[in-house]
Amino acid sequence: MKKIEYQILRYVHDRTTGEFVNVGIVVFEPQSRFLEARVLNKFSRISNFFEEFNGHFLINTLKHFQKEIKTVNLDLLFFSSSESIRLKEDPKLSDITKSILLRDNNSLQLSEVKCCLDIRPEKALQDLFVRLIEKYNSDASKEAHTDSYAWNKIYKTHFDKLGITARLKDHTVKTHNDQIKFDKAWKNGVWNCYQSLSFDLKREDAIKTKVYKWSGIIKELGSSNEKMNLFFLTTSPRDSDHLASFIKDTLSQSDTVVKVTIVTENEAEQFARRVKTAIESVN
Repeated sequence: MKKIEYQILRYVHDRTTGEFVNVGIVVFEPQSRFLEARVLNKFSRISNFFEEFNGHFLINTLKHFQKEIKTVNLDLLFFSSSESIRLKEDPKLSDITKSILLRDNNSLQLSEVKCCLDIRPEKALQDLFVRLIEKYNSDASKEAHTDSYAWNKIYKTHFDKLGITARLKDHTVKTHNDQIKFDKAWKNGVWNCYQSLSFDLKREDAIKTKVYKWSGIIKELGSSNEKMNLFFLTTSPRDSDHLASFIKDTLSQSDTVVKVTIVTENEAEQFARRVKTAIESVN
């Protein structure tokens, strides 16, 4: 068995919410200096969930990354001196990939280096790609697990039907330490901002992590000088009343600056009608 290093390549759609999709695998076996990457070559499943998603740009970027990995692989196989900046006598996968993909890249990120054991690195690459990339994206078309899915497949339907969507606009809230952007908002004295949040996730710890993250964002919003109403348009955890209560109790924070309201998918149509009435009352 050989010790094999690998990294997962991820497309991060929104750095604020942390939503990402696994889009590739890089495998390195130091002894034989085997280095190879496999990436997605279709974006149709990803585009089901993310608004303003430039699929062609992503695929071209992934192809470029894969090409660069192939170039470095040739360098590794024929490497005979220490003149190369990015290659050392005993190169590590992290040294190789960070020379190709900068850490401050806005949309593509690499995971930390992980290790596995396998007979052949080619087999490891195939198994990892199927388990972490293909399976994930196959499930994506069936699982309502992203924030964009919650908006596109549930709430937007009712907003479109009532003519509300076109009346929403971007709004950025300036806080003490940050600027937080909402892409669905309107104003009637105070800003009404809508953020879709899916809690239809497979793991309880993932749900709690998401809740705590947004709890922190709410507190940061409280440092702003402008009042706002924040509406979370949610999908609920499956068959878990205690998690639903945890989400509501943790996120339903209101103070003199931010008033938070949790909306569930069962309330989507009724809520959209209330929004329509409120918008029309100020026009």
